[in-house]
Amino acid sequence: MSMDDQYREMQRFRDNLVSFNDKLQASMRDLEARHAAVTPHWQDEMRRMYDSHWNPLDKHMQDYLKRQGPAYVIFLKEKIVALGRYLRGN
Repeated sequence: MSMDDQYREMQRFRDNLVSFNDKLQASMRDLEARHAAVTPHWQDEMRRMYDSHWNPLDKHMQDYLKRQGPAYVIFLKEKIVALGRYLRGN
C-alpha cells in the first residue's frame, strides 16, 4: 500500500468514525428519552437491577461520546494533515 493509499484510508476511517460517533450520539439520545418516558412507571426491584447494569455502561458511553471519540477524531485529523504535508512536500 502506498502512502497515498494510506492517506486516503486514513481520511475514509476518519469520516466513518465521525459518522459512527454521530449515529451513536443519536442512539444514546433516543435511549435516554425512552428511559425518561418509562421511569415514572417502572420503579421496582427489577428496575434497580437494570440500573445497576445500565449506569456503568452509560457512564462509559458518555465518556466516549464527550471525550474519547472527539479526541480520537482530532488525533486523526492532525495525522492526516501531517501526512498530507509530507506527501505534498510542505
